[in-house]
Amino acid sequence: MEIRYVAPLQGAWARMKKILFNPFDLGKWLVIGFSAWLARLAGGGGGGGMRVNPSRGHVAAPQVGRLVREAWAYLRSHPNWLTLAIVGAVAVAVILLLLVWISSRGKFIFLDNVVHDRARIVEPWRRYAPLGDSLFLWRLGYVLVCLLALAALGAAAVTAAGGFSGFGFGSVRSITITVLAALAAALGAIACACVSLFLDSFIVPVMYRNGIGAVEAWRRFLPWVEAHLGAFLLYGLFVLGLVAAVGVGVVAAGLMTCCVGLLLVMLPYVGTVILLPFLVTYRAFSVEFLAQFDPGFAVFPPQEAPPPAPTPA
Repeated sequence: MEIRYVAPLQGAWARMKKILFNPFDLGKWLVIGFSAWLARLAGGGGGGGMRVNPSRGHVAAPQVGRLVREAWAYLRSHPNWLTLAIVGAVAVAVILLLLVWISSRGKFIFLDNVVHDRARIVEPWRRYAPLGDSLFLWRLGYVLVCLLALAALGAAAVTAAGGFSGFGFGSVRSITITVLAALAAALGAIACACVSLFLDSFIVPVMYRNGIGAVEAWRRFLPWVEAHLGAFLLYGLFVLGLVAAVGVGVVAAGLMTCCVGLLLVMLPYVGTVILLPFLVTYRAFSVEFLAQFDPGFAVFPPQEAPPPAPTPA
């Protein structure tokens, strides 16, 4: 089986031009952009780091622990602040869950608009409610498993290195354990990134195509990953290269507009509308790529043949 990458991308680009530019309809563009924005609501993330005291060669864990204990003692002595902190944490958790739930349905709405070249929100929101809920529950369980695995890895590494009171970089054992834990975390992050990519690129179309839940979609998709692991990993690298190229182009265009373009791209919904040609192309590309493995994965309806030319009388 010959797996191609450029040909599906070319087909996706042609579909994008037909959907958005043939003919150009601002209202249609805005509605499809809204569905893409819904699908991307739960995207994004952040990062952080550790502060190290180089003079002692130890992470400032004791200081952190002391600050945590003092903060907890302060909250216990001020129940109003403790209540406010709990309510705030619960509110943030509820908002995050709501965004994931909305985006789970949004993924099917956006895919449906791309597949059928239309701009609808309300009707597909209702029609794909079961699929969206199934995807939401799977994503929620997946995030919990990743967080538990990360917490277990961190706890094991800190414990093996001597606990928080003695954790640092002053011994060979601590350095070795820290390096191994960092490598394990990096490998885990790569694995999680692949799962997330495959979920969005392939599992959502498989669910959409067959009307099945997320677990069943993974069951049907995984044998193809096992048989063509290299092709799917290369797909991830191909998508990474495309994202990097688009990112460079967006930054360059933003700089040419004195950063006004960059500010517009960063605005919620507005940025999605501006980047809609690339988002539609990516959505169509993953579907075109997946259809190469099995006709049962094909999502786009077969193109109608042009009517025969009239014969001269």
